[in-house]
Amino acid sequence: MDGTGSKISIFKKPSGSPNGVKKITPMESILYKVFIECATSKLNLFDSFLNTCHQWYERPAHSLNEIKLRENTKVKGDIFELFSVLYLLHVKKYKNVWLLRDAPDDILTRLSLKRRDTGIDIIAQEDSGAFVAVQCKYKRNTTIKRNVLTWKALSTFYAMCLRTGPWKRYIVITNCDYCLHQGKKTWKDLSVCLKSLQKISQDDWIKMCNCENLNTEIVKTPVLTPEQMRAKRLERFA
Repeated sequence: MDGTGSKISIFKKPSGSPNGVKKITPMESILYKVFIECATSKLNLFDSFLNTCHQWYERPAHSLNEIKLRENTKVKGDIFELFSVLYLLHVKKYKNVWLLRDAPDDILTRLSLKRRDTGIDIIAQEDSGAFVAVQCKYKRNTTIKRNVLTWKALSTFYAMCLRTGPWKRYIVITNCDYCLHQGKKTWKDLSVCLKSLQKISQDDWIKMCNCENLNTEIVKTPVLTPEQMRAKRLERFA
């Protein structure tokens, strides 16, 4: 609500594109929907996105269109990976970010990687030209205990990092509360866990969902007093 006691609803209109339509990717569309849902509520953006992940991974498809969307390789099983690509680009400000399957052949050759290698999900490149290996780990927490990413779940990633590269850093992005490592972590090891992702600002989220150039219109809808609500109900059932 604003200072006048009115509820604020936010609507967006695309600008600078034919017919007022701005082309966005399926992942950006998901993030944009999350942004709109959270715009007038107290929900955390990333927590709301996690709810979308839970629904996506677990809800059965009920129509042909849903089945086709589930089979889309750009979306199927990759929601968290695609989210991580946008996070690295717009929040961490890496120069280039590729899913392993989309990385240019010359980059794979330089890093001694094959497109079908497992363990490394994303390659990020700094402005200096240095490369960073990234693994994304989405894990549904089914208990009331803290969600932990075990060393066993990370061991393949670190083994692959040692066999390939050179890598400036090794990054794990996860919705878990924290990661367990064997041995002492070094400056090259970075874990981006739940609390870090919950701190993504609204401005960065807008950049991630590719709607930073959209015009914002704030429409104020009067909030009824209890007396007005009772009068409305009586009028409806009279």
